[in-house]
Amino acid sequence: MIIDFHTHIFPEKLAARAVKNLGEQVHLTPHTDGTLACTEKLMQRAGVDDFVALNIAVSPKTEAHVNDFAIEINRKHHAFGSVHPDSPNALSELERLHDAGVKGIKFHNEYQNFFVDDEKAFPIYEKIERLGLVAVFHGGYDPGFPPPAKAAPERCARVCKLFPKATLIFAHLGGLSMPDDALTYLKNTSAMIDTAFMAGAYSPADAERVIKEFGAHRVLFGSDCPWEDPATTLSFLRKLHLSDDELQLILSRNAFKILT
Repeated sequence: MIIDFHTHIFPEKLAARAVKNLGEQVHLTPHTDGTLACTEKLMQRAGVDDFVALNIAVSPKTEAHVNDFAIEINRKHHAFGSVHPDSPNALSELERLHDAGVKGIKFHNEYQNFFVDDEKAFPIYEKIERLGLVAVFHGGYDPGFPPPAKAAPERCARVCKLFPKATLIFAHLGGLSMPDDALTYLKNTSAMIDTAFMAGAYSPADAERVIKEFGAHRVLFGSDCPWEDPATTLSFLRKLHLSDDELQLILSRNAFKILT
Protein backbone atom coordinates (compact mmCIF):
# COMPACT_ATOMS: atom_id res chain seq x y z
CA MET A 1 0.00 0.00 0.00
CA ILE A 2 1.15 3.55 -0.75
CA ILE A 3 -0.19 6.72 0.89
CA ASP A 4 0.86 10.12 -0.42
CA PHE A 5 0.86 12.29 2.72
CA HIS A 6 1.44 15.61 0.93
CA THR A 7 -0.87 16.75 -1.87
CA HIS A 8 -2.77 19.93 -2.69
CA ILE A 9 -6.30 20.10 -4.09
CA PHE A 10 -8.58 23.10 -4.64
CA PRO A 11 -12.34 23.59 -5.06
CA GLU A 12 -13.32 23.12 -8.70
CA LYS A 13 -14.33 26.76 -9.20
CA LEU A 14 -10.96 27.98 -7.95
CA ALA A 15 -8.59 25.20 -9.03
CA ALA A 16 -7.54 26.42 -12.49
CA ARG A 17 -6.76 29.95 -11.33
CA ALA A 18 -5.08 28.78 -8.10
CA VAL A 19 -2.78 26.32 -9.86
CA LYS A 20 -1.90 28.83 -12.58
CA ASN A 21 -1.06 31.62 -10.12
CA LEU A 22 0.87 29.39 -7.74
CA GLY A 23 2.79 27.78 -10.58
CA GLU A 24 3.87 31.16 -11.89
CA GLN A 25 4.92 32.28 -8.41
CA VAL A 26 7.17 29.26 -7.78
CA HIS A 27 8.18 28.79 -11.44
CA LEU A 28 6.83 25.23 -11.65
CA THR A 29 4.55 23.46 -14.11
CA PRO A 30 1.73 21.61 -12.30
CA HIS A 31 1.03 17.93 -12.98
CA THR A 32 -2.73 18.27 -12.35
CA ASP A 33 -5.36 20.94 -12.84
CA GLY A 34 -5.73 21.11 -9.06
CA THR A 35 -9.07 19.30 -8.89
CA LEU A 36 -9.89 16.20 -6.90
CA ALA A 37 -10.81 14.20 -10.01
CA CYS A 38 -7.55 14.98 -11.82
CA THR A 39 -5.53 14.22 -8.68
CA GLU A 40 -7.26 10.87 -8.25
CA LYS A 41 -6.35 9.91 -11.84
CA LEU A 42 -2.70 10.88 -11.37
CA MET A 43 -2.49 8.91 -8.12
CA GLN A 44 -4.00 5.86 -9.79
CA ARG A 45 -1.47 6.03 -12.64
CA ALA A 46 1.38 6.29 -10.11
CA GLY A 47 0.13 3.31 -8.09
CA VAL A 48 -0.77 5.40 -5.05
CA ASP A 49 -3.66 3.91 -3.05
CA ASP A 50 -4.69 6.94 -0.99
CA PHE A 51 -3.55 10.46 -0.22
CA VAL A 52 -3.79 13.37 2.20
CA ALA A 53 -4.95 16.74 0.84
CA LEU A 54 -3.25 19.58 2.72
CA ASN A 55 -5.20 22.84 2.76
CA ILE A 56 -3.87 26.26 3.73
CA ALA A 57 -5.75 29.21 5.22
CA VAL A 58 -3.72 32.04 3.72
CA SER A 59 -5.71 34.64 5.66
CA PRO A 60 -8.22 34.71 8.53
CA LYS A 61 -11.08 35.41 6.13
CA THR A 62 -10.45 32.23 4.10
CA GLU A 63 -10.11 29.98 7.15
CA ALA A 64 -13.72 28.76 7.45
CA HIS A 65 -14.09 28.15 3.68
CA VAL A 66 -10.81 26.22 3.57
CA ASN A 67 -11.97 24.04 6.42
CA ASP A 68 -15.39 23.45 4.88
CA PHE A 69 -13.56 22.10 1.83
CA ALA A 70 -11.26 19.97 3.98
CA ILE A 71 -14.22 18.41 5.78
CA GLU A 72 -15.86 17.66 2.43
CA ILE A 73 -12.73 15.99 0.96
CA ASN A 74 -12.13 14.12 4.20
CA ARG A 75 -15.32 12.13 3.64
CA LYS A 76 -13.67 10.33 0.71
CA HIS A 77 -9.91 10.57 1.26
CA HIS A 78 -7.91 12.25 4.00
CA ALA A 79 -7.74 16.01 4.27
CA PHE A 80 -6.17 18.37 6.77
CA GLY A 81 -7.66 21.73 7.60
CA SER A 82 -5.84 24.93 8.43
CA VAL A 83 -6.04 27.84 10.83
CA HIS A 84 -4.43 31.27 10.73
CA PRO A 85 -2.72 32.67 13.85
CA ASP A 86 -4.34 36.07 13.28
CA SER A 87 -7.85 34.60 13.20
CA PRO A 88 -10.06 35.18 16.26
CA ASN A 89 -11.76 31.88 15.44
CA ALA A 90 -8.66 29.69 15.15
CA LEU A 91 -9.25 27.72 18.34
CA SER A 92 -12.92 27.09 17.65
CA GLU A 93 -12.01 26.02 14.10
CA LEU A 94 -9.67 23.43 15.57
CA GLU A 95 -12.55 22.09 17.64
CA ARG A 96 -14.81 22.02 14.57
CA LEU A 97 -12.25 20.12 12.50
CA HIS A 98 -11.59 17.66 15.30
CA ASP A 99 -15.30 17.01 15.80
CA ALA A 100 -15.69 16.45 12.04
CA GLY A 101 -13.06 13.71 12.07
CA VAL A 102 -10.26 15.70 10.42
CA LYS A 103 -6.93 14.38 11.72
CA GLY A 104 -4.63 17.31 11.21
CA ILE A 105 -3.76 20.91 10.41
CA LYS A 106 -1.51 22.34 7.70
CA PHE A 107 0.57 25.49 8.12
CA HIS A 108 2.59 27.25 5.45
CA ASN A 109 4.41 30.00 7.26
CA GLU A 110 5.40 31.87 4.10
CA TYR A 111 1.87 32.16 2.71
CA GLN A 112 0.48 32.78 6.20
CA ASN A 113 3.25 35.28 6.95
CA PHE A 114 4.37 34.26 10.42
CA PHE A 115 7.50 32.68 11.83
CA VAL A 116 6.88 29.15 13.04
CA ASP A 117 8.12 29.97 16.55
CA ASP A 118 6.15 33.21 16.89
CA GLU A 119 4.51 33.13 20.32
CA LYS A 120 1.19 34.24 18.87
CA ALA A 121 0.84 30.73 17.43
CA PHE A 122 1.53 28.96 20.73
CA PRO A 123 -2.12 28.80 21.88
CA ILE A 124 -2.91 27.10 18.56
CA TYR A 125 -0.10 24.57 18.98
CA GLU A 126 -1.19 23.92 22.55
CA LYS A 127 -4.75 23.25 21.38
CA ILE A 128 -3.51 20.97 18.60
CA GLU A 129 -1.46 19.04 21.14
CA ARG A 130 -4.38 18.77 23.54
CA LEU A 131 -6.83 17.59 20.85
CA GLY A 132 -4.37 15.02 19.53
CA LEU A 133 -4.30 16.57 16.07
CA VAL A 134 -1.32 16.36 13.71
CA ALA A 135 0.40 19.51 12.48
CA VAL A 136 2.18 19.63 9.10
CA PHE A 137 4.44 22.57 8.31
CA HIS A 138 6.22 23.59 5.14
CA GLY A 139 9.85 23.17 6.17
CA GLY A 140 12.69 25.38 5.00
CA TYR A 141 12.79 27.72 2.02
CA ASP A 142 10.04 28.28 -0.52
CA PRO A 143 11.10 29.29 -4.05
CA GLY A 144 8.30 31.84 -4.22
CA PHE A 145 9.48 33.85 -1.21
CA PRO A 146 12.69 35.68 -0.25
CA PRO A 147 14.76 34.62 2.78
CA PRO A 148 14.81 34.28 5.70
CA ALA A 149 12.77 31.08 5.79
CA LYS A 150 9.93 31.46 8.25
CA ALA A 151 10.00 27.74 9.10
CA ALA A 152 13.75 27.16 9.15
CA PRO A 153 14.75 23.98 11.02
CA GLU A 154 16.27 25.89 13.94
CA ARG A 155 12.94 27.65 14.56
CA CYS A 156 11.00 24.41 14.05
CA ALA A 157 13.15 22.69 16.68
CA ARG A 158 12.10 25.29 19.24
CA VAL A 159 8.44 24.42 18.60
CA CYS A 160 9.21 20.72 19.01
CA LYS A 161 10.84 21.33 22.38
CA LEU A 162 7.97 23.50 23.62
CA PHE A 163 5.28 21.04 22.51
CA PRO A 164 6.88 17.62 22.96
CA LYS A 165 3.62 15.64 22.98
CA ALA A 166 2.41 17.04 19.65
CA THR A 167 2.85 15.15 16.39
CA LEU A 168 4.73 17.68 14.26
CA ILE A 169 5.68 16.96 10.66
CA PHE A 170 8.07 19.20 8.74
CA ALA A 171 7.77 18.78 4.99
CA HIS A 172 10.56 18.61 2.41
CA LEU A 173 12.88 16.42 4.49
CA GLY A 174 12.63 18.86 7.37
CA GLY A 175 13.72 21.93 5.44
CA LEU A 176 13.60 22.50 1.69
CA SER A 177 17.18 22.92 0.41
CA MET A 178 18.40 22.85 4.04
CA PRO A 179 19.47 19.22 4.69
CA ASP A 180 22.35 20.09 7.02
CA ASP A 181 20.16 22.37 9.14
CA ALA A 182 17.42 19.73 9.27
CA LEU A 183 19.89 17.22 10.68
CA THR A 184 21.54 19.69 13.03
CA TYR A 185 18.37 21.01 14.63
CA LEU A 186 15.59 18.45 14.09
CA LYS A 187 17.27 15.05 14.14
CA ASN A 188 17.26 14.85 17.94
CA THR A 189 13.68 16.07 18.42
CA SER A 190 10.41 14.18 18.05
CA ALA A 191 9.80 15.76 14.62
CA MET A 192 8.73 13.71 11.64
CA ILE A 193 9.54 14.68 8.05
CA ASP A 194 8.13 13.96 4.61
CA THR A 195 9.62 13.47 1.15
CA ALA A 196 7.61 16.18 -0.62
CA PHE A 197 9.38 17.60 -3.69
CA MET A 198 12.40 15.49 -2.79
CA ALA A 199 13.25 14.58 -6.39
CA GLY A 200 13.10 18.22 -7.46
CA ALA A 201 15.21 19.66 -4.66
CA TYR A 202 17.67 17.04 -3.38
CA SER A 203 20.53 14.95 -4.64
CA PRO A 204 20.12 11.21 -3.96
CA ALA A 205 23.04 11.38 -1.55
CA ASP A 206 21.53 14.19 0.54
CA ALA A 207 18.06 12.63 0.53
CA GLU A 208 19.41 9.26 1.62
CA ARG A 209 21.56 10.85 4.32
CA VAL A 210 18.62 12.72 5.84
CA ILE A 211 16.29 9.71 5.73
CA LYS A 212 18.89 7.37 7.24
CA GLU A 213 19.84 9.75 10.05
CA PHE A 214 16.25 10.56 10.99
CA GLY A 215 15.29 6.90 10.68
CA ALA A 216 12.64 5.52 8.34
CA HIS A 217 10.15 5.35 11.23
CA ARG A 218 10.07 9.18 11.16
CA VAL A 219 9.63 9.65 7.40
CA LEU A 220 6.39 9.90 5.41
CA PHE A 221 6.07 9.53 1.66
CA GLY A 222 4.74 12.72 0.08
CA SER A 223 4.99 14.11 -3.42
CA ASP A 224 3.80 17.73 -3.11
CA CYS A 225 1.41 17.02 -6.01
CA PRO A 226 0.65 18.92 -8.23
CA TRP A 227 4.21 20.32 -8.06
CA GLU A 228 5.82 16.89 -8.29
CA ASP A 229 4.35 13.80 -9.91
CA PRO A 230 4.09 11.06 -7.25
CA ALA A 231 5.54 8.61 -9.77
CA THR A 232 8.69 10.76 -9.90
CA THR A 233 8.99 10.87 -6.11
CA LEU A 234 8.44 7.11 -5.88
CA SER A 235 11.06 6.37 -8.51
CA PHE A 236 13.58 8.63 -6.75
CA LEU A 237 12.84 7.04 -3.37
CA ARG A 238 13.16 3.48 -4.67
CA LYS A 239 16.61 4.19 -6.09
CA LEU A 240 17.97 5.05 -2.65
CA HIS A 241 19.69 2.39 -0.57
CA LEU A 242 16.71 1.56 1.62
CA SER A 243 15.59 -1.86 2.85
CA ASP A 244 12.14 -3.24 2.06
CA ASP A 245 11.16 -2.63 5.69
CA GLU A 246 12.34 1.00 5.51
CA LEU A 247 10.38 1.52 2.30
CA GLN A 248 7.20 0.07 3.78
CA LEU A 249 7.48 2.35 6.80
CA ILE A 250 7.87 5.39 4.56
CA LEU A 251 5.29 4.44 1.94
CA SER A 252 2.41 3.51 4.22
CA ARG A 253 2.99 2.16 7.70
CA ASN A 254 3.94 5.48 9.31
CA ALA A 255 1.02 7.24 7.62
CA PHE A 256 -1.43 4.51 8.55
CA LYS A 257 -0.42 4.83 12.21
CA ILE A 258 -1.06 8.57 12.16
CA LEU A 259 -4.33 8.49 10.20
CA THR A 260 -6.09 5.66 12.08
